Amino acid sequence: MKNIYIILLGLCVLLSCSREEFSEVEPKPQPVNETPTIPNLVFPANNQVCTNFKLEFDWEASSDGNGDAIAYQIDIATNDAFENILFSIITSETRRAFNLEKGTVYYWRVKAIDSEQSESEYSTVQVFFTEPDAGVNHIPYSPSVISPKPGDAVSGNTITLDWDSTDGDGDPLLYDLYFGTTNSPVLLAQDISVSKFDVNVSPNTTYYWRVVAKDDKQGVAIGRVWNFTTN
Repeated sequence: MKNIYIILLGLCVLLSCSREEFSEVEPKPQPVNETPTIPNLVFPANNQVCTNFKLEFDWEASSDGNGDAIAYQIDIATNDAFENILFSIITSETRRAFNLEKGTVYYWRVKAIDSEQSESEYSTVQVFFTEPDAGVNHIPYSPSVISPKPGDAVSGNTITLDWDSTDGDGDPLLYDLYFGTTNSPVLLAQDISVSKFDVNVSPNTTYYWRVVAKDDKQGVAIGRVWNFTTN
């Protein structure tokens, strides 16, 4: 009887030790990496004409929910689709200087990248212009909208787009018209010699449009994207 008691006691001790030794420990959950916020562009401003050709670009700092270090990728191109990128630099600063060509249209954008390689979306794209040499040619003034005004609600199946643009040198102007239902309207008509154009529209739809003014000396001014809604 005594031997049986000793055996049972030994088994209890063994099982107790086994449970302590092999009990599962819940792993601590790994923190989810948060994407940095999208940078806001500061300078050069949209549609700005710049006379300084060593230009310092400036944008607001992004934030990161995990407190990760943030770097920024700045892209500069000669078209808004960024098919021809002239500069693409990663920097930890919120400003960077570049040497630019005179008399050129540039587009730029910035995105944030944290130390875990999580990337924000790109900022909105902004366009600006560098002045040509004095006395050579001046870029046309950026087109201004006459009608429909941005945000207008209009009626009818045909709408007349009406805008205005002038050139400081008095050069004749031609226009490219972009129009569509997305915020990046597509080219509808090219080298228009008048500043009005009729478009067919559907009801209960928001339309976006912009105008590019071109003089006869390769000067180009790109207008803002405007929008209106049909009833």
